[in-house]
Amino acid sequence: MLPINTAEHFRTASQANGGVYSTADLAVLLNRTVPSRVTEAIRALLRKGLLLKVRRGLYVDQLNGYRPEIVGQRWLAPSYLSAEAALDRHGLCATGIAAQTYVTARLIPHKRLARRAFEGHQFVYRHVAKHLFFGYKSEDGVLLAEPEKAVLDFLYFTFKKQRSAISPEDIDFGHLNLGTYRRYLRAYRQRGFQEYALSFVETQRKRK
Repeated sequence: MLPINTAEHFRTASQANGGVYSTADLAVLLNRTVPSRVTEAIRALLRKGLLLKVRRGLYVDQLNGYRPEIVGQRWLAPSYLSAEAALDRHGLCATGIAAQTYVTARLIPHKRLARRAFEGHQFVYRHVAKHLFFGYKSEDGVLLAEPEKAVLDFLYFTFKKQRSAISPEDIDFGHLNLGTYRRYLRAYRQRGFQEYALSFVETQRKRK
């Protein structure tokens, strides 16, 4: 068992950070400054089943629970939740897709590293250039793409022939702020993609 004060620290911390910890987080939480003592303490918590290892240097609180979307965000950082996952959250498209999709400016050296799984949770990472890593806000501890950026990210990956279980026609463009959509679109600097992204807005307008 954890000492009462340590257990309370974990409960409070996990409520604040979604139950996801780096080694540095645990060093502060457990009040350890010597690296060997931090490692020793983490191993003890792993043995007791109070922590679960995601990868080297990243752990989740198995006692109080954790939020999978934050695991995915911290597994490959910096990244933000976007495309299919964000479309579903914003009510722009009922995707029915279980995997959480993240956008990152970090290079992904191997294709196999773009898809990861942890305890039945699926995480997908898609790369964009640094100048396209914008248009997100922190919501309840999660970096989430704004509606307009979520749509543009999804269309960008579709334009690049990356597969998805949904199509652009499934998205409700009517609830977007078109001023924001057009302003964000200018950042992509590809005329072909800009025309592609605007075509869906025009199509839905004509249907109305």
